[in-house]
Amino acid sequence: MYILVNALLVLAIAFFFFLPMTDRRTARMKLCMVCALAVALTVSATLSRSHGPAPVMVSKG
Repeated sequence: MYILVNALLVLAIAFFFFLPMTDRRTARMKLCMVCALAVALTVSATLSRSHGPAPVMVSKG
């Protein structure tokens, strides 16, 4: 599930990144959307990790 969400966020970032800039409003909108989507991608990637305890290796010998 998280892989699909992260892939969609990356595609949305790429769309806004390659959008042509025609005036100042478009540049501001583009910058704000790329930053907001980057934050969402960071949060999504951070939440997709498992938060359980780390496995402990026991040596035999």
